[in-house]
Amino acid sequence: MATARRVVLIPGQSISHLTPMMEFAAVCLRRGLAVTVAVPDPTLTSPGFRSTIGRYASRLPSLSVHSLPPPPADDHSVGAVHPFIRMQAVFRSQAPGLRDFLRSLPAVHALVADMFAAYLLDVAAEVGVPGHLFYCTGAANLTVFLELPSFCSGSGADLKDLGDAPVSFPGVPTMPASHLVDGVLDSGTDLYAAVLDVFGRMATARGILVNTFEALEGSAVAAIRDGRCLRGRAAPRVYCVGPLIAEGGEEEERHPCLPWLDAQPEGSVVYICFGSRCTASLEQIREMAKGLEMSGYRFLWVLRAPPAFAAVAGEPDATLSLLPEGFLARTAGRGLVVTASWVPQMDVLRHASTGAFMTHCGWNSTLEAAATGVPMVCWPLEAEQWMNKVYIVEEMKVGVAVRGYNKPGVLVSADNVDATVRQIMDMESEGRRAVVERAMAVKESAAAAWKEGGSSCAAFAEFVKQME
Repeated sequence: MATARRVVLIPGQSISHLTPMMEFAAVCLRRGLAVTVAVPDPTLTSPGFRSTIGRYASRLPSLSVHSLPPPPADDHSVGAVHPFIRMQAVFRSQAPGLRDFLRSLPAVHALVADMFAAYLLDVAAEVGVPGHLFYCTGAANLTVFLELPSFCSGSGADLKDLGDAPVSFPGVPTMPASHLVDGVLDSGTDLYAAVLDVFGRMATARGILVNTFEALEGSAVAAIRDGRCLRGRAAPRVYCVGPLIAEGGEEEERHPCLPWLDAQPEGSVVYICFGSRCTASLEQIREMAKGLEMSGYRFLWVLRAPPAFAAVAGEPDATLSLLPEGFLARTAGRGLVVTASWVPQMDVLRHASTGAFMTHCGWNSTLEAAATGVPMVCWPLEAEQWMNKVYIVEEMKVGVAVRGYNKPGVLVSADNVDATVRQIMDMESEGRRAVVERAMAVKESAAAAWKEGGSSCAAFAEFVKQME
């Protein structure tokens, strides 16, 4: 009997990177590959990271998990102040242990590292293992990131000085310079150098597995394959293997928000959630509440307090004190505010009562909305979310932007929240009908991607074939 081909995965440390990679591990195992996940020493990871690895190890009994050794005691780089620079230090500290581990295995047919672990491609090359990257956000961002090293070197000025001036990249809509990721805006920082170093290394991968599907981002994928984002240089092979979405665990009891949704009319509820990490400011939370109340529409709001308040308040229910006085009483029956750290998002998005999703535009949430056919209200907060907003509204056409919110740091008034909710929820609106029609078409494409003969199924088969 032939030995299964082995893939070694190197996950990122954030849950938003880890979860889709573990879903990719599940796909590999279902299709007959052997999978080992090499994780950092526990002293370098969060409790959430370790519990997520533990859940997948329980769910996937054939999954192998290997803990890499800790960095040397005198290596203080892993304590760097900025999270991205600290992350890079952790990946670099893993290199010696990863090298030894790869050499200890009888055969490794592919190394697949987190998109930000591009430094470890050098280790793969050193031991003769094909090195790939797992890109947990979309192909449009990959297009931009691949070109940014050349773009920045030829700009002649800091991108932050461009303000909201439009910038163009192959295969994606034009966007304001202020929408690019923070790390590339100021050339006088260590962060700038670290980010562009990673982006430059991405192009050296044997292949890049992207958590997207061809029908969603065809223009961006074509730009990469044609070499337009690398200015004529050969691009890595791109495999669109999404959507890779975590369905959540089997709960003994339904989450309390689901019976509440059961009692609401079809398509009547705006679901508001900014992910597991992002939060709005205290002032913005109050304006959002006023706007939701003014709109008269039903809503399910997953409310998280800003970190400083959460640390002081301590108790989850204290978060409700951030809302305007009397808000909960005045919206009782048509609104539900949830302060728990987790809700079954896919169950909420699939629910017949959910009519729109007000989202921070994180890629995992974007894919979940796409897979369920729910129109989005785009409220980006950080990182590449501003770029995602442009793609969702202008390229995919499955969402609308929040009115009066065109760059980071702007306070959205209650009037603009009210107007945006009305825009996306008015069933007689031509604008809503167009977005819903497009969202339903994308839902069908997402479902088809992993069916036999679908684009993602075929892309995965190509990835496996190149390991032969």
